[in-house]
Amino acid sequence: MDNNFHRDLLPEASGRCFGCGPENPSGIKLQFVKEGPLTLSAQFTPPEDWTGWGRIMHGGFHGLLLNEAMGWASFALINEHSFVTKEMTLKYYQPVYVDKPITIYGQVVQNTEREINVRGEIRDDQGTLLTESTAIHLKLKPDIFHKNVG
Repeated sequence: MDNNFHRDLLPEASGRCFGCGPENPSGIKLQFVKEGPLTLSAQFTPPEDWTGWGRIMHGGFHGLLLNEAMGWASFALINEHSFVTKEMTLKYYQPVYVDKPITIYGQVVQNTEREINVRGEIRDDQGTLLTESTAIHLKLKPDIFHKNVG
């Protein structure tokens, strides 16, 4: 993270997106802030309903949170609006516990003509890396994107 960069609140999403949409009553309404030219973050506390085993957040929710952060990185930081996730990997290092605050990061690593390589992290309130991910976003022509998204 670039400590000399001013953190800017990114615009609130519109619509019913489960991850960020303010109109989805079941959604988690993540709000991202710009940490640097190619990095953003959001604060979140996983609810108790997300328990997998004991007090540990279910592993599938890691993917949900990181996919949202990496998607926002492509969308908000490089202004790419017509893409889909082609591939995503997750590496789990330490448990994420429900009812404990975390920070989710998204970062653009490389932007080519056809693809955007992004990286995501989940860290606890001490800054410990808990989960990391990488993804490839495939850019689509806007008409093809909108035809398939509906």
